[in-house]
Amino acid sequence: MRLSQALPGLFKEIEFGLKEIGENELASSLIDLEIVGRCTCDDDSCGTFYTLQKSTWQGKPLKQVTPQVDGLFAIDVFQGQLVCVEIFNRIDVTNKINVLFPLNT
Repeated sequence: MRLSQALPGLFKEIEFGLKEIGENELASSLIDLEIVGRCTCDDDSCGTFYTLQKSTWQGKPLKQVTPQVDGLFAIDVFQGQLVCVEIFNRIDVTNKINVLFPLNT
C-alpha cells in the first residue's frame, strides 16, 4: 500500500519535513512510495516500516536524513530512494503498520 494512502497525515509531515531540510527530490518521490514491510522488533512503540525489501539495501551504505517529524528517529536512503522510516511513539503509525503487517505470534 502507498504511504500516501496508508498514512496520509504522516505522508504530509514527512513531505513537509524533507522540503524543510532541502531534500526536495526525496520529498517528490514520496507520492509513489509503497510500504512493503515492517520492523519485527518487540518494542510496542515501534512503527518502523520499509519501502524497499531489506535484503536489497541491508549492509550497504545508507544516507540518513532526519526531518522534524514527531516520533521520527531517522529516514534511511539508499541510492536516492527512501527505504526505511524509523519511527517510535506514534500510536497512529504503529496501529496502521500492525494492521498492514501483523506480527506472527
